[in-house]
Amino acid sequence: MFEAFAEAVKAIANGRRLQLMELMAQGEHSVEELARLSDMAMTTASAHLQTLNRAGLVSKRRERTTIYYRLSGDDVAELYTAAKRVALHRYPRLGEAVDAYMGQPRAQGPVIGPSALTSEMVIIDVRPAEEYEAGHLPGALSLPLADLEDRLDEIPADAQIVVYCRGELCRMAREAAVLLRERGMDAKAMDEGVVEWRASKEIDLSVA
Repeated sequence: MFEAFAEAVKAIANGRRLQLMELMAQGEHSVEELARLSDMAMTTASAHLQTLNRAGLVSKRRERTTIYYRLSGDDVAELYTAAKRVALHRYPRLGEAVDAYMGQPRAQGPVIGPSALTSEMVIIDVRPAEEYEAGHLPGALSLPLADLEDRLDEIPADAQIVVYCRGELCRMAREAAVLLRERGMDAKAMDEGVVEWRASKEIDLSVA
């Protein structure tokens, strides 16, 4: 019994598979998209996805020659965030790694929690467009980080701006907020993202 339990837990005990789980928490993706977004070779991404699938943590479907993967349910997102929360609290090495990653100059600045959002704020989603289309905060404007510099004119200059991305371990929102503040805008980054909201079910995500 406990060996079977261990096999399921072992499936997530890999950094690359955790990265893929965070991406699939954003919505369904093809193997090709997951490989590109995670900067993995196709064969590597496929092998990790098959491991997660055997453990029942992800589901797949085929559309012609393309295979799509998604988390099997919100409980898998809960598993991811619970493991992250415990590791951040109990394992100093992870805390140090997060501090080093988030501590880069391009990621420094004020953050805000979802509970502090107001209807007057402009909410910007800086994830890649396909992740936004799979699910996003209601009313959020899609401005992928790679396109942000060229689309600043789409943002009201005098607004309070809140930027979000994939989750607590994602730096894109903080980098975007730094860029916007350098352009004279009042911008803050969310301290959470889609993966935490999906796990908590406190925010209903819209689909484009």
